[in-house]
Amino acid sequence: MSQRSTFFIACVVSTALTACAGLDTRLPDIAQAEVASEAEKQETTALENFESDAETLLNIGWPILTENAALCPKIRPSIGVKTHVLRSYPKRLRSGATRVLGAEETPRIFHIADGSPAALAGLKRGDIIIDENGRPAKLRGDRWEETLADGLIDVKRGDETLTLSVNPIIACDYNLRLEQSTAINAYADGRNITITTGMMDFTKSDDELALIIGHELGHNTMGHIPKSIGNFILSLGGTRYTRPFESEADYVGLYYMVRAGYSPRGVEGFWQRLSSVAPKSIHLAKTHPTFPERYLRIRAAQDEIARKQNTGATLLPNFKAGSDASKN
Repeated sequence: MSQRSTFFIACVVSTALTACAGLDTRLPDIAQAEVASEAEKQETTALENFESDAETLLNIGWPILTENAALCPKIRPSIGVKTHVLRSYPKRLRSGATRVLGAEETPRIFHIADGSPAALAGLKRGDIIIDENGRPAKLRGDRWEETLADGLIDVKRGDETLTLSVNPIIACDYNLRLEQSTAINAYADGRNITITTGMMDFTKSDDELALIIGHELGHNTMGHIPKSIGNFILSLGGTRYTRPFESEADYVGLYYMVRAGYSPRGVEGFWQRLSSVAPKSIHLAKTHPTFPERYLRIRAAQDEIARKQNTGATLLPNFKAGSDASKN
């Protein structure tokens, strides 16, 4: 490119920049110190809400994972805690996570499920679980096979080191995760059950949240993820083959929540409310059944469960004879 061409382009860009449209009003001045103060307030509120949601998710999900262990193909010893570490938070929120939630580079106990082995043993929020070498234990979710090999656990609490007796119980081996997102969503991947903060806000009761957790547990226990992938490949990209899996997850998930002590009555109203937010799904069935179908199938499953409860029958989904799920 010649020097003349370069000069011409520079002149055009300069002219365009100086001609950019501006405001027609004079905005009121605000001090940057006020902006920083308000940012801290909003950050504090957001993190406190996340903390509350994480505690709720653990407390609602804990009995679902433990009371249905006999129906889960993957199980583990569990004590009912969630730990957190600074790197698990978005970079821009990490200073706030330290200030508001006490998050550090070292994993600390974040929440303890009500009535869990950890609660009964006297573990507390902020405790650091340490290994046999006196170093913070490298934990994977709520898996304690090595840390609790002898039924004892060492924790650092302030300047003290305590040895506590903890008796883990068997739970479904799926990690409960809370995702910061405004989307009303939940999903399973065969290893985790993830609930968004948007879903936490949308559910109106513990029973509704239990319905969602039970549904996602159903995806994992029934092997829907590998089945869906296989069907997608075999059908050359067809998505309609996932719809029956969604219906099955609704069905077995309702049993899972009832077995954990939650009431199924009225939870079908979740789908009526959701239809107001996403009306296309009232009639459109692509990867999921329509909302009216899900509403009515849950009501039918409620009646099935009620009949079993009234007759004293075993509270199990109606598995097909010889299916893998019936053997769990």
